[in-house]
Amino acid sequence: MSAEKLAYNWNFDDQAAGPSINPMENATAANAAMQQVLVNSTGPAPAPPLPSGSQVPLPVGIEINGTLMRDAEIRELTGADEEKLSKVSRSSVRFFDTLLKLGVVSLGNEPVTPALLKGLYVADRDALMLAIRIATFGPQLELVGVSCPTCRELVDFTVDLSTVELRGLPAGETRVELRDGRWAYLRFPTGEDQEHILAAVDATSAETNTALLERCVTYIESPAAGIRVPGSADVARRLGIADRRTILMYLADHAPGPQLMSLSTEHEACGEEVPLPLTVADIFLDL
Repeated sequence: MSAEKLAYNWNFDDQAAGPSINPMENATAANAAMQQVLVNSTGPAPAPPLPSGSQVPLPVGIEINGTLMRDAEIRELTGADEEKLSKVSRSSVRFFDTLLKLGVVSLGNEPVTPALLKGLYVADRDALMLAIRIATFGPQLELVGVSCPTCRELVDFTVDLSTVELRGLPAGETRVELRDGRWAYLRFPTGEDQEHILAAVDATSAETNTALLERCVTYIESPAAGIRVPGSADVARRLGIADRRTILMYLADHAPGPQLMSLSTEHEACGEEVPLPLTVADIFLDL
């Protein structure tokens, strides 16, 4: 596994921060890069139980007809599913949508629909894809040729995906204070947001950041003036760069869902810990 990963740059508006990804040319990399950041977090949050069999707990949940559904049913992918997936390019934004449509049976007691899948938080979509992967291939994931950062030896590791932590939403209000005393109230992205953010052709990292802020900033509050301004692309563009970074880093540091990016293991030869950051795309290399 290569130590270099494409990174979704949603915190510095810096064109030199790393390679850009054209989602129309390589949507799998774009999707993986975005998820890489969404699950890269150290902030505290309650941990939902791990999945058991075909029943999967949702880290966030979705409201359907006034009821919050906190679990789902998934199934193993079959040869017929593999044929359908083979017709969808891995460089297409449709790949993971198709995988979810095939592998998710129901959300709570409601049959799954494409609209419900798009309405799920990215955290829940990732949790479902992780469970589908385990149901289809088992919990063991072989990583070949990982470079130990201490001794530089190339080592093969086996990761038990059933032990990956599932993080829930952070406690309290999802908001951050801006430099001028205003407050930005936020929500975490959904599948529909993800599709919108990744659909922009040839967007720069700064433009992609704006698209994310447009969707995830619900409003900006000025307590002294008693004013609330709904979030929009224009509001995102008017924010100072430092405030944009503050908001985006909060979303990254408190992101719910499977904590694939925090995986690590000890290299017995040198006794040092080897980080094994993964994305949802990494765990489906078998397909």
